Amino acid sequence: MSTSPSPTTVPEARTRIDEINERVVELLAERQAIVDALCELKADADRTVRDPEREAELLAHVRAVADEAGLPPTLAETLFEEILAHSVERQRRQRADGAAGPSAEEPSAEEPVDKATGAVSTCGAQA
Repeated sequence: MSTSPSPTTVPEARTRIDEINERVVELLAERQAIVDALCELKADADRTVRDPEREAELLAHVRAVADEAGLPPTLAETLFEEILAHSVERQRRQRADGAAGPSAEEPSAEEPVDKATGAVSTCGAQA
């Protein structure tokens, strides 16, 4: 995947890791901005948020990409489950603050409640 030479010293390895970490954070921030926009689009279209099929597809894809890259698929899946959980909570708050679309406070049959947090999924969690 990477074309740069392997680091030859501990400080060089740590510098490279720090650079990668910064890129990961920047990509997460970019993803979050897109999820925010998606939340608004779904609210405008009066759509519920949770799409179990999309979420399952996303996690299966992440597992496959991880496997191809030599990363344990369970690690990638766990990370993305956390990212999705954060997206759900953020979007629940966004929907509640804007009071747009289906209620963020009362879950419908199409809006599952996260058993661990009690959060209602109301915006683009499958993003």
